[in-house]
Amino acid sequence: MEPSFICIGFQKCGTTSLYDLLKKNRHVYLTEDVKEPMFYRVPFMRFFLGRKWYCQRYFGHYVDAVLGKTDSACEVGLITGRRGHAEPDAAGISTHPHEPGKPEQCADSSTGRHKLIAGEVNAGLGYSNCAKWIGKDFAPNTKLVFMMRDPADRCYSAYKYFLALGFLPVSAVAYDLKHGHAEGFDHYVRSVLLNKEHRHSIMKKRFKYMCFSQGNYATIIKEYLRYFPRSNMKLVFFEDFVSDQETVTKDILHFLGIPEDSEMVFPVKSNETNFKAVAPLSPLILKIMQAFYYLFFEFLSLGRRCPAFFKGFMGVYDWSMDHLTRPDTGNEKMLPETRKLLNRYYRRQMEQVEKLTGRPLPERWGRTQ
Repeated sequence: MEPSFICIGFQKCGTTSLYDLLKKNRHVYLTEDVKEPMFYRVPFMRFFLGRKWYCQRYFGHYVDAVLGKTDSACEVGLITGRRGHAEPDAAGISTHPHEPGKPEQCADSSTGRHKLIAGEVNAGLGYSNCAKWIGKDFAPNTKLVFMMRDPADRCYSAYKYFLALGFLPVSAVAYDLKHGHAEGFDHYVRSVLLNKEHRHSIMKKRFKYMCFSQGNYATIIKEYLRYFPRSNMKLVFFEDFVSDQETVTKDILHFLGIPEDSEMVFPVKSNETNFKAVAPLSPLILKIMQAFYYLFFEFLSLGRRCPAFFKGFMGVYDWSMDHLTRPDTGNEKMLPETRKLLNRYYRRQMEQVEKLTGRPLPERWGRTQ
């Protein structure tokens, strides 16, 4: 089974909220056990495991779900936003965003089959050569959704989110812990954008400079345009999504050919967990644990075959998160000087996005305050 749509991203632009909304729709079948598959984000895994493995791993129970023999598989989840345990609610159902659930199915009264449209929501598909491999493996009529946000805002949000997860230099984490987010972010931005070698490496080393690279929306969209027609792409502004989530979500459903579901409840706000490292080296420990997580439970599927092992590992991970991070209650705004620097860097990208969408950018984009 191949998905008929992919939400490409971008990170910190509302894709997790869209994911949670789509999971509430009884006509949607999303990737099994994993929220954001690493398959196309780790090219050698695609080469080693093959396309058939991808279909079996992430959509292997689709036919049974269509025939009503099984519930839609739910995700084990992306652990990067996870911090601590969640207690079950009054009905005994865990409220943790990454605990298994059983979405209701919707059967066609005439055939008895469930109308399910398979898809993947993966905000990390703007890295490396993802477009190249997806373009080779998916049919040109695959629908793609891109969610974009003011690039400077997205960059700052990504910076704060990744600080505690080992995706930024130890020096950046140490500086932030000492000086706070606003000054720490300004220091980090200047260390990259004011260094010619670093600045020119952003799109060559996308994962290393992940705070910056995924803000180059136009460049990444154009990579996908080599393989998919513009008519099969939906470009969504995060600011519109936030201001009228219901209308924008229904517009996305219409584009994807997915029926609306009267039981969907709006608005949904997801992935807003804020936490910070307790020490400069603590994020490296979490990064190593995340690597083991993806190896054990995504590529080796040990979560299905050894549920006790999965439960134990996640218990250790939650304990580590509780002891290596602490809640981040700071709400420091980005310094105006930092925003101006980012606006200069992203200026041409914003101009190209406006041309690609054929509509004016939201007023928030490119502001100086």
